Amino acid sequence: MVDENFVYSRIGMALVSAQRVEFVAGQILDHLVEFDKSVYGVTTDEFLSKSAKPGKATKTLGQIFVMLNLNPKLVIEDDLNAYRDMRNTFVHGFWRKFLDKKTEEQTKMAVEFCYEFGRFSERMESFFKGFLYFLSLRHEKDRDSLDAEIREWDEDFGFFITTLQAKNIQ
Repeated sequence: MVDENFVYSRIGMALVSAQRVEFVAGQILDHLVEFDKSVYGVTTDEFLSKSAKPGKATKTLGQIFVMLNLNPKLVIEDDLNAYRDMRNTFVHGFWRKFLDKKTEEQTKMAVEFCYEFGRFSERMESFFKGFLYFLSLRHEKDRDSLDAEIREWDEDFGFFITTLQAKNIQ
């Protein structure tokens, strides 16, 4: 039998990985709001109202690309949808799917889900950091002018570009 404390530690790791993705996604939104009219030609109010899904307070990356007149091929929609589905399972259905009967098989599946979700979260976090790096370059003269924190994301920018190239995007 898998140690219950070990299972809960994996759940905690998955939770932190999800929060890291949400944090960097929030930084993207903060960036877009900060440079709204001057760089992107849309006001904060317009952006927030037009990019919101009807009846929900969430934004999608695809809607953000459309609002910013960026190439819609930059959207990795399949990955975003798969991540959203995994996150929703983690947040809304994890206990019922993996822990309610406390069987050894369920417990092993719970740990594996946490590892898989954590790895997926790391990729999405890196993609979003690379995307923010990309956006930041749009209004700086060169990479050396970027904020120190964003300059540290050079590898994430590489991951962003590589991911897009892997999707056969030109």
